[in-house]
Amino acid sequence: MYKLVKSIIMVAIVMGICWMSTQADAAGVSHIRAVKEAPVYSLVGNEKIAVGSLVSGQEFAIVSSDASYYYIKFGNGIGSIKKADAKTVTPSNVQNSGTVEQIANSVLITKRKTVIYDNKDKSKKSIGVINTNIRYPYFSKNKDWYRVQIGEKVGFVPASNVKEDPGIPVLMYHHMLVQPELTEFKGNNMVVRVSDFEQQMDYLKKNGYRTISMNDLENYLLNNMNLTGNTAVITFDDGYISTITDAYPILKKHAFKATQFIIGCRTNAYAKPWDENTLQYVGLQEMKSTTDVYDYQHHTYCMHLREPVSLIPFLISKTYDEIYQDTEKGKSHIGQVYDDPSHIQYLAYPWGQYDEETISAIKKAEIKLAFTTETGNVKLGDNPFILKRQGVAPRHSLNDFINKLNGTYKDPLVNPIQSWD
Repeated sequence: MYKLVKSIIMVAIVMGICWMSTQADAAGVSHIRAVKEAPVYSLVGNEKIAVGSLVSGQEFAIVSSDASYYYIKFGNGIGSIKKADAKTVTPSNVQNSGTVEQIANSVLITKRKTVIYDNKDKSKKSIGVINTNIRYPYFSKNKDWYRVQIGEKVGFVPASNVKEDPGIPVLMYHHMLVQPELTEFKGNNMVVRVSDFEQQMDYLKKNGYRTISMNDLENYLLNNMNLTGNTAVITFDDGYISTITDAYPILKKHAFKATQFIIGCRTNAYAKPWDENTLQYVGLQEMKSTTDVYDYQHHTYCMHLREPVSLIPFLISKTYDEIYQDTEKGKSHIGQVYDDPSHIQYLAYPWGQYDEETISAIKKAEIKLAFTTETGNVKLGDNPFILKRQGVAPRHSLNDFINKLNGTYKDPLVNPIQSWD
């Protein structure tokens, strides 16, 4: 017993010494000075990219460090600097940092490599650089300057080098066919031609678009991730088998990622044999075999329905408890793809319809983002449970598609996207 108590005491002492050492290290390495032009890297999805650099001699507060990198606040996320490119300094030697008052939700995109200056007058000095085609939040702007943050410092970016961010387009598709005019779906506003979809994906690839996951989008909206300017999210609603037979090989060829919002109760173990004249849904087996491209998420378990007479969508007509239970059931069912119901964290409202009770119920079920069918791009500061999308229909030309990416599309129809009951 004595030996056990003695061992516990020794462990406690060692842990205490380690804790004090960690605290001392944190206190002594709270700031760094760039010893040369120091590249700054950020993770975008699983890829580390160079988002900017620190100017030699400039000093910054760090938020953390590890064996290889120091980490500072940079843009909309965290930037890493190789330890070989900086040295530690004591807080007493740090240059004037200015004041950062709030989180910036307005965003610019750099058109070229852009210097961040410490002020706007003739005495200004460069303190950092933002690389080309990087989204970067700003606090305010006037005619010639944007006011931003780098590390703990306030800086200024010349307006001539940047453009306003139009937001991130979340593209919305449903069904596709090679020749829809030769099928029962002739004239259906939800069925795009496969060749049109391929042309749109070709445009994204040729113009350097990065397709991101829902998790990446969530982190961006939480001010935890940097993104490039040419970024898009690709989504499919309902889970039709054409997303496997036709869309999947095109997406895979371009190394694109996409999200499918699945109606749980219409998803069985396997899909039915292909028939272009009927609606068929993916099966769990098809879903499991295509997770290299698709992330499968929630389109309700069995509430993609309307009331018989009033035609009110179930997500509005049903009670809080019914919506919550349906969401939980859908997470369990769709989560079989990953052997983990908690993987299902994102939802698209059927017909884009919801109310405050709907939002409360899906929040309780730990849904993190939810999407409407309202036309528009996603921007920092948007309500994460009322996110807009850019629906793509067969009537949309390539120019319309480009305008949707740029957030400039004006739809002449009141209800451009309709769906099946």
